[in-house]
Amino acid sequence: MFLEINFYSTFFQRRPSLWKERCKFEEVDAQGNSISYSHHPPDLTGQRSPLTPTTMRIVDRIPTVVGFRVIPTTVLVLLTYLTIFTLVIVTDWLPEPPKNQNGLDLKQAYTDLRHITAHPHPYNSHYNDAVHDYILSRVRPVAASTSFVHISDDQTSNGSWASPGYGVYFEGTNILVKIDGKSSNGNDGVLFSAHYDSVSTAPGATDDGMGVVTLLQLIDYFAKHRPDRTAIFNINNGEEDWLNGAHAFLQHTWSNLTDTFLNLEGAAAGGRPILFRATSTSPVRAFRSDYVPHPHANVISSDAFARGVIRSGTDYEVYTGAGAEMEGLDVAFYKGRSRYHTKYDAVPYTNGGERSLWAMMETAQGAGNALLNAKRHKQDQGSGGTPVYFDLVKAELVIFYLNDLLIYNVVSLVVGPISLIFFVVCEYVLRNERARQPNGHPVSRPSVLEWLKQRSWLRALWRRSKFWIALVITIALQALLVWGYLAFNSFTVYSSPYLVLISFFSLAYLSLVIPLTFTFNQTQSPTAKYIAPEREKHTLLIQVYIFTWILLLFSTIAVARAQVGGLYFVTAWNTGVWIACLLAAVEGMMLPVPQGGPRVRFHSAHHHHHHEHEEDQDADDDDREQRQPPTEATPLIGYSRASLRKPQEGGVVGWWIVHLLLTIPAPVLLIAQMGSLLLDSLPQTLADGSPAYVVYAAASLTAVLLAVPLTPFSGKLHRGLFFLFFLSFLIVTAYLWLAFPFSSADPLKVFFQQKVTLSNVVSERHSSIMGLSNSTVHPTAGVRKVVTAITGTPYYLKNEIIPRLPSASGKELKCRDEKAKRGLVTCEWESTLVPSPGGRNPWEDDFAAAQGRVGATSKSRQSWFKAEVARTGVRKGQIVLQGRNTRSCRLYFDSRPIIKYVVEGGHEGMQKGYEVGKVGASEVRLWSRTRDREFVVDFEWEDDDGREGEGITGRIACEWVEYESGNLDNGDGQWDLQRGGGERAKIPAFEEVLAFLPEWAVASKTTDGLVEAWSPFSV
Repeated sequence: MFLEINFYSTFFQRRPSLWKERCKFEEVDAQGNSISYSHHPPDLTGQRSPLTPTTMRIVDRIPTVVGFRVIPTTVLVLLTYLTIFTLVIVTDWLPEPPKNQNGLDLKQAYTDLRHITAHPHPYNSHYNDAVHDYILSRVRPVAASTSFVHISDDQTSNGSWASPGYGVYFEGTNILVKIDGKSSNGNDGVLFSAHYDSVSTAPGATDDGMGVVTLLQLIDYFAKHRPDRTAIFNINNGEEDWLNGAHAFLQHTWSNLTDTFLNLEGAAAGGRPILFRATSTSPVRAFRSDYVPHPHANVISSDAFARGVIRSGTDYEVYTGAGAEMEGLDVAFYKGRSRYHTKYDAVPYTNGGERSLWAMMETAQGAGNALLNAKRHKQDQGSGGTPVYFDLVKAELVIFYLNDLLIYNVVSLVVGPISLIFFVVCEYVLRNERARQPNGHPVSRPSVLEWLKQRSWLRALWRRSKFWIALVITIALQALLVWGYLAFNSFTVYSSPYLVLISFFSLAYLSLVIPLTFTFNQTQSPTAKYIAPEREKHTLLIQVYIFTWILLLFSTIAVARAQVGGLYFVTAWNTGVWIACLLAAVEGMMLPVPQGGPRVRFHSAHHHHHHEHEEDQDADDDDREQRQPPTEATPLIGYSRASLRKPQEGGVVGWWIVHLLLTIPAPVLLIAQMGSLLLDSLPQTLADGSPAYVVYAAASLTAVLLAVPLTPFSGKLHRGLFFLFFLSFLIVTAYLWLAFPFSSADPLKVFFQQKVTLSNVVSERHSSIMGLSNSTVHPTAGVRKVVTAITGTPYYLKNEIIPRLPSASGKELKCRDEKAKRGLVTCEWESTLVPSPGGRNPWEDDFAAAQGRVGATSKSRQSWFKAEVARTGVRKGQIVLQGRNTRSCRLYFDSRPIIKYVVEGGHEGMQKGYEVGKVGASEVRLWSRTRDREFVVDFEWEDDDGREGEGITGRIACEWVEYESGNLDNGDGQWDLQRGGGERAKIPAFEEVLAFLPEWAVASKTTDGLVEAWSPFSV
């Protein structure tokens, strides 16, 4: 018999009569069945406690502090979650740049950045030439003073390549720097890449000015610290126009010297750069903390890119594609995407400023040193080297093979359940062997009828199913909340992603904890079986293990079939819960089990009052009985049913702490880091047309996964948390449903383009070749129609943005769903704001001569491009095209695609791996390094349905990107706008958008050209 004596024994030794009068006993057998009876007190004469009163008080307090009780459990759970969330947030802050910059010069880099980003400088702009010249002026002195540094100002590389649906001809103006390695074997060099062009609507501070100035610093650094391997720096031009600069690099002979690359990019507006993508494990090792002081990387970003969740492209795709097939890394900024490709991608608006630039420089220097000087791991190449990687609070980088993750998952799926079943069975057998009557016979069990009457079966069923019921309720309520956000304010996550997470997490906590803490009233039956909190926790641990096992099964399938590495957290979670379940079974084997059935516990009225004062919030630790406050009639010795095992009362403490540390910190940290990355990168992709439900589903899933680990301890969480999360859910959700989602800090992005339709002035003549006709689009063709088109999210575009533009007032608005940006609409209207190509009219003298006079006229100043189209064969044609003050033109083949094209003077043939496919090309994009360049394009097409001899129809177009406010003299002193002569280019419709957009909206480009002028053709 176990005796729990909670009164002063000496009192009853002196007054034994009180024992019989004031004591009542209750025995509890091994099954929890209780019988009340009276008994004489044990003989305590001569017994003396070996502990002093002070020691006894200390020992008495230990269960209060570390026992599985409400206050200790609540405090430890809160501390664990708050510590993890604080670590994730604080370690994401950018530190101040150090005084010792390890050979780098942040001040010089920041000066370079201000020069390069003084104006928008797309490939098709005058300022692009100024940026090119400035970069050359920075690297030439380095090459002049160092014998192993070489420069190639590439003005010759050109080529043609095709993607599905369109083809490209491009003439590169890349700036290449080669630093010979000390022990390079000729083809093991490392390519460092960044692009110096920007989009037409942004100065390009993060995309990709910071990458460029970082490369300038690395050139200076490696010129002074010669690396083992050869370093090639490709400061390329034309990335924003579909990765043309990287393709042009493949045409250069130095491209054969490299097998690894580090690409620096900017897909947002600053912050801390992240390792977005990696080809294999070997280059990822360059991101270890041995080299990069604050590694920031997560394979989930690579998964998101691969599946189109993030709609963007970088030179990484060219370097890893056909014709290059290098292994390497893609490093980019990802925070503040609402400013990406807008006027806010400028030095004053960059998130972090100099600290952000230093983060990029520090990262590139560390990774570059490792790639150039560290030992290579050739075994990492190939499918077996696919990496899984993630950082731990920006302090350490965890790297392992995806194949190893798959093997571990398969082993865990098999070994985990088998081992757990074995331990649970052992626990059950040992406890039943030890739970016997004094005569050695097993403890009698209640009959089936008694069992049914006691409703023990119902309690047992609820105990083993309430986790799954709570999970189903949680999923249903989360889906309902997602629907609520989509219905009432679908863009609220755009500017308040973390408030959305709080809303989802609060609901997840409530929907999980309320069902798990619901119990049947056990006071109705005096023999009702009581389930100890420890047994509840063990049961929930097993349920959580089953849940993680199911997640692990799906994770393993995703790894095996789709190469998804971002589910590594499921593996860690499952392993931790598995170990916790094994330890829970071991705990059950080790803890005392009633021997001989009855146990007695009694306590005095004085101690009853003291105990209530200690545990006024710990009602669940009591035996589910109705306690009454002490009165004059209250016995000095109260009574209660003893639980089968209550470590907090019997003195066994600490097991639950081990369980908590195994099941909460690791998964919560990994999920919180992943959730933070998703919430920083996904919400503002809504402006690009990403589905809103994907963003809210990601936030909801993150919240649920953060809440599930605490469920085994839900029975010991303070009820005050319920009210806290209930209030936070109501307040935060109501605010998010009502708040306006945009601001000047997080503006809604819209996309602009203006289209000019030219009059189709065609002169017919007969060709000497097969009698086929030719046509000419005259340079003096007048403007027939000007249409302004803006693309954006439907509601705000139609109701809040276009009505503010004066040129749209009273005009017929035509809107259509946008195919290129799903989820968005394009609305257009005829405008009287006519753009001007600017520059010098290359045909002015010819026009004047034809009119018999010299000098320009108003009509000649309206010229945009000159084109001639000729039929050169049965299925062949030729277009001669010259644009005014532009480097970019396009050919659209509307009636049928072409199967081949050749540009006169260009590199023969298509780039390896980028030939025109079977579906052909419906568009050819032409880029020249000089303005007013005449393109001569020969093309072929296939006959449809045997209709041999039929011609082809389409459109000829050229693009312009310059506008007056983007070229204003801001005192940078880098170039003279008028050095090319002629007029300034003007896009008054875009100036109108910049002037009249609300402060919570910002404009970006729709495609390569802000203005496209076109005219139809047929041959």
